[in-house]
Amino acid sequence: MIKKYKTSLLILTTAMLVNGVAVAGDWSGILSASVGNDDNVTLGTDSNILSSNEKDNFLDVLATAGRYLKGNKEDGIRFSSTLYNREYDTEDSFNFFLVGGGLAYHKKMGDWYGRFGAKYNYLEFGGDPYETVFAVTAEGRRALNKNTELRLRYRYSDISAESRRFNNLEGDRHQARIETRFKSGGNRYRLYYEFQTNDRADRSTATTFTSSSPVRHTLRATAKIPLNTKWGTEFDLRYRDSRYKDDNVSATVNTRRDDERFRAKAALNYKLTKRADAYVDYTYTDNDSNIDVFDYQRNVVSVGVNYLY
Repeated sequence: MIKKYKTSLLILTTAMLVNGVAVAGDWSGILSASVGNDDNVTLGTDSNILSSNEKDNFLDVLATAGRYLKGNKEDGIRFSSTLYNREYDTEDSFNFFLVGGGLAYHKKMGDWYGRFGAKYNYLEFGGDPYETVFAVTAEGRRALNKNTELRLRYRYSDISAESRRFNNLEGDRHQARIETRFKSGGNRYRLYYEFQTNDRADRSTATTFTSSSPVRHTLRATAKIPLNTKWGTEFDLRYRDSRYKDDNVSATVNTRRDDERFRAKAALNYKLTKRADAYVDYTYTDNDSNIDVFDYQRNVVSVGVNYLY
């Protein structure tokens, strides 16, 4: 097991050493590690849905770090970085790796806090280059009252495929979101709607065509509800409708792809220290498509530890 997950363990160990030795107190971020079981190992990113129909165990590690290079949240420049790795026990071809970094300018403008930034992510899938994404984001947030906050966000992403296997994903993505966050006592809630368009290279031959360019509508609601000073719960519901721009054409299909995805997550957390907590969570995903090959259901259970610094 340790040998199998040596990449993820090396990443986590390196992140912990950086946090403990090289990172000063003005840095902040999260270190996280979890183990779990996936009953249908699936790549569901972007417009590719590749379901293995196989169960497998996995190890996840996540490390983020950020700091203000100049100023503060009212007028400053902040650096942020992310490193994520998922390794499966036997389904190696579905391993996933991401590393990225970016800069953002934070500025208070009247009642609004603005953030304008750019970020670059490099992704691998199955140990092979997958894609690179350069994104620019403009975001604003303001308090509506002492318990409620409004957020607006726009993001443009330029996506480059890093292997011929994923050339269909070349192109761009636009995302616009309106979100509210509010609290009641110790409970925290979040609700948003996001509109997304994609203009990708798609995949075509002399006799077939597969669209990789969906228009998407997403609704998401989350809740964090503490049970006492040590225990807490989290709930996350998401609904996404995806309708692709052009008809898929093959020997068996001649229709425009239309997907509906429902995802539900429930987690139980236990506070270990002021900065660390342990958790167990369960996630269910059901993707319903008018093209049978894109139908899938998935159940994922994981147990992990988070450390905030």
